[in-house]
Amino acid sequence: MTETITLPKELLQNLIKNLDEIKSILETIEELLDKEALKRIKEGIKDYKEKRYTTAKTKEELKEILFK
Repeated sequence: MTETITLPKELLQNLIKNLDEIKSILETIEELLDKEALKRIKEGIKDYKEKRYTTAKTKEELKEILFK
């Protein structure tokens, strides 16, 4: 015999919304625990602050930069 429950729609929507937030928090924690990923993030921030990056204004420029 199958049992069923009924939930108010608003409660279900809130649960789903909160699950998305929890998933996002867990993904952030996972990144912060990954030493190599954290190192890449820090290097990227340093590169940005030192203006060691290239800006592409069009898709063609982006392709040229990525595939040169």
